[in-house]
Amino acid sequence: MGSAIGLWLGEAPWMELLALFIDITLKGAFICAAAGIATLLLRRSSAFVRNMVWVFALVGLLLLPVFSTLTPLWNVPVLPELASWGVGSYTPGLEKPDPDVFVGPPYAARVDTPESAGRFGNTTPTGVPWYAWGILAWIVGGVLYLCWYLVSHAGARLIVSQAYPAGDDWTFLLGRVAKELDVRRKIRLLESDRVNAAITAGIFHPVIVLPSGSEQWPVNRRRLVLSHELAHVKRWDTLTETLALLATVVYWFNPLVWFAVKQLRIERETDCDNTVLRTGAKPSDYAELLMNIAADLGASVRPMWQLSTISQSSNLKDRLMNILNQKINRNKGSRRLAILTGVLALALVLPISAASIWSPQSPQTEDKAQKTEEAKKEKQAQTDEMKKKEQLKKEHAKKKLSAEEKTALMWKKICEVENSAACKVAKVMKKKGVEAGMKAFYEMKKADAGEYVFDEKQFNALGYVFLTHKKVDEAIAVFELNVKEYPDSWNVYDSLGEAYMAAERYDDSIKNYEIAVRMNPESDHSKKQLEKLRILVSKSQ
Repeated sequence: MGSAIGLWLGEAPWMELLALFIDITLKGAFICAAAGIATLLLRRSSAFVRNMVWVFALVGLLLLPVFSTLTPLWNVPVLPELASWGVGSYTPGLEKPDPDVFVGPPYAARVDTPESAGRFGNTTPTGVPWYAWGILAWIVGGVLYLCWYLVSHAGARLIVSQAYPAGDDWTFLLGRVAKELDVRRKIRLLESDRVNAAITAGIFHPVIVLPSGSEQWPVNRRRLVLSHELAHVKRWDTLTETLALLATVVYWFNPLVWFAVKQLRIERETDCDNTVLRTGAKPSDYAELLMNIAADLGASVRPMWQLSTISQSSNLKDRLMNILNQKINRNKGSRRLAILTGVLALALVLPISAASIWSPQSPQTEDKAQKTEEAKKEKQAQTDEMKKKEQLKKEHAKKKLSAEEKTALMWKKICEVENSAACKVAKVMKKKGVEAGMKAFYEMKKADAGEYVFDEKQFNALGYVFLTHKKVDEAIAVFELNVKEYPDSWNVYDSLGEAYMAAERYDDSIKNYEIAVRMNPESDHSKKQLEKLRILVSKSQ
């Protein structure tokens, strides 16, 4: 599981995500600022117009991530390209290899070439770029906020499912008020003991939920409450609220987006108040109703899943002032005006979305830019030539590999096979010592059902890996194991003799070389080593 996550982290397109994050952050801030300026200029217009400006601004924010991934139609060089920021480039698949996998007992320090050091200069020890953690925080924050919304939405559905139909008096009054407001959608009217004030829920199938005991309300209060909630239904405010929540999921880190959502809700409630007043309600009666409901609710927190109740709002004081202000523009918004507002908003959003904010090069004159391009081509040509020479050197060096290098290459290929018993023993010996490695070998051997590959040459290679790194005791243990498992092979005695010789156990070394020569008289290496040992022993005597 951990390796799978590490692989995903390594292969994720972090540079592209960073560019997208910066792109939508700056463009989103510009859209919010533009909407704020527009509503400021429209302060004498109706709340409906200002609300529509914020609605389409939020729609633009949601479209930004989609349009920003498309090929830009034109360039507005606001920022230099990411490569000039010092974040470098990140190439998946160049993570530092696990020494356990490639070299078994990692007694030789792995050498990082200057090239590899440069590639990882912008990464953390895990091989993931440092800025990737910020991108992950953005994604995780959005996911957590979305989960919170979904859980709360499930709570709202539960309340609706447990509510019961309102009385006939309410149903009759609902029909009359809906006709006055020209609301043609089918609406269910329910009562519940789990709400303290009327709320509206449901996007395509709207439901108005009233608190239990609302049948005792005076007719005027019922009419005012229904007028306000039906105004929400007519305006499809449950849909725009969902869009607002999705915008905050994507831009949860951006305070300007939260400001935009707050302003949308303020203008929405103001427009609903204006709708109620256009039915002929007295401003003083309606203002009194809001204060009474606010007093009943107290300081209870509004659940995330529902729209604001009729009077539960942080700007209640401003709403009351607007209700009592006779000079406020309370004009009814028309479909034509909504379409016009949407067209103007999209006329702003689409060009911003289709523009690239990245400067392809630093601000320079055309002559200097051309010279720079020519210098890059020349440098690239030199780099290609150097690569060719380097490749030739590598090919030539392969023909002159030392015994140690050949052993390392052989062992690397062995450990690329996941079911190598020799590689498994090497890992255990590295972590827990020789005895644990031998124990692991016999346990695998005893329980073997074809899961592991037991090969004389692989264990011989492991012994030489230890031997080349001056781990003589470990090498002897592996070679002795190989002799025990493959007593009919002359080569295992030759290898064990070499390990004993490195440990200056000359008598043991001679015995094993003699066996190797007896089993394979054509072994020149065993003969030469045996002759060398006999001369060495005779001199010491």
